[in-house]
Amino acid sequence: MITNAAGTRHIIIELRQQAHYWQALHIRAIKREVAWKKRALEAETNVSDQTVELVEKYQQIEALKAKIVWLQQQVFGRKTDQINNPARDSRSGDQKDPKYSETPDKKRNRGKQPGAKGYGRKLHPDLPTEEVDRDLPQDEKHCRICGKPYKEFPKTEDSEEIHWEVRLVRRVYKRRRYYSTCDCKGTPRIVTAPIVPKLVPKGKFSTGFWAQLILEKFLFQRPLYRIRKALAMEGLSISQGTITGGLKRIGEVLQPLYARILERSRTAKHWHMDETGWKVFVEIADKIGFRWWLWVIVTRDTCVYLLDPSRSARVPRDHLGENAKGIASVDRYVAYKKLSKNIRLSYCWAHVRRDFIRIWRGYKTLQPWSRAWIKRIKNLYRLNKDRLQVRSNIEEFRKKDLLLGEAIALMEKKRAQQLTNKTLHKTQRKVLESMSRHWEGLTIFVDHPDIPMDNNEAERRLRTPVVGRKNYYGNNSVWSGMLTAALFTIIQTLLKNHINPKKFLIAYFDACAENGGKPPDNLDSFLPWNMSDEQKANFHFLEHPP
Repeated sequence: MITNAAGTRHIIIELRQQAHYWQALHIRAIKREVAWKKRALEAETNVSDQTVELVEKYQQIEALKAKIVWLQQQVFGRKTDQINNPARDSRSGDQKDPKYSETPDKKRNRGKQPGAKGYGRKLHPDLPTEEVDRDLPQDEKHCRICGKPYKEFPKTEDSEEIHWEVRLVRRVYKRRRYYSTCDCKGTPRIVTAPIVPKLVPKGKFSTGFWAQLILEKFLFQRPLYRIRKALAMEGLSISQGTITGGLKRIGEVLQPLYARILERSRTAKHWHMDETGWKVFVEIADKIGFRWWLWVIVTRDTCVYLLDPSRSARVPRDHLGENAKGIASVDRYVAYKKLSKNIRLSYCWAHVRRDFIRIWRGYKTLQPWSRAWIKRIKNLYRLNKDRLQVRSNIEEFRKKDLLLGEAIALMEKKRAQQLTNKTLHKTQRKVLESMSRHWEGLTIFVDHPDIPMDNNEAERRLRTPVVGRKNYYGNNSVWSGMLTAALFTIIQTLLKNHINPKKFLIAYFDACAENGGKPPDNLDSFLPWNMSDEQKANFHFLEHPP
């Protein structure tokens, strides 16, 4: 019995030991499983984090590549918004991808096409004519065989050429003098013909000289040192101080004319606005650097330039005044959004199109998407042009207007659909959200056919100053900067009204000279919108102004 009991206890102890052993193995297995799952979860988390980080890095690299393409385009590329030109500059990084290209058409040459009927040679009968006699050499006036002389025809055979001659003339006015032959008291003994009126009293340059010099700098954008070199080649040496002093005096007589143009601009109901940088090398308190801003405000018959140290909304707001009411065609610069509440903003479709062009150039994977939007915008331009061509036909205009409205609605629907896509690239989303925010201003042209779809008018009017900025690099004083803005305004307003600025300036300066070097009393007669057709003809009305 004892033996049996001991054996049973031994078996029980052995079973317990085996149970503890397997239990310990099970516990260790569970711990290993938990540890493995923990490591797997951590690894999965690390992989997920690394994937997110890699995606972010890739997007940053993609954005930087797009930035490089844009910068290369700005520095080396052609300044054009066209994207289907196969002959692009390879340096710009803007090569055409055949996979996403439209069907390439042969580029149309500029000007008259081969086979088209010409207009014939223009004779220019208004130019002064100088007849030059051309004769045969003396040894060719007889027959070479028999030696008999040739007999001259009664009429000549004429040919012509246009000669360009720059000529400086020194005018000496011989003022006649008379002496009295009577003994009357109170009368001068010697009487002399009056002095020729001059724009700058006691100056030595004529009104025509000053008019030409002003056009050379402020229309053709030649710096003064280069103008002086050109004059020196013609035999006239003139100091910089003499020209600068004369321009400062001339600025005073032009200021009233500039002020009248500003007043006219304020009375308009539609304005094109834009701005560009301009250097004025004058230190101003609380301002760092010398960068000022040249603003342009274009209306139907005026083109105003304002020079100011600030790029804030204060500049156009001060110009238009508190009671201004109308529509302003602008880009999406934030300052324009702070204009008067009575001014509606018509945003520029050309700038929206450039957003998609920038994506097309910088992101190859997004080229099909961006090209589709560029086509939609092109279609809007075409539909708007079609309806404007039939404005005189009410029924046709209504049909074309409906087509334009449908295209606008489809574009709005497409934009909303794409914004709901959660996988949309952030660059795509940014452009579409910008379009959505500015949609009201982008569609003003639909209900107001007189309002253009873009702000190209203002941008074109800034081209001339930008050329000047590159040539003479701004201004060295505030008064010269203000004179620059005034002369840009006067000249471009004259061109906008098809008036030859040279003839106008000579007439205006002559009137100032007759008035003792002061602005004429009849200033209103020199304003283009007050001129009759006959008056414009006197200033050589230009059919196609530059």
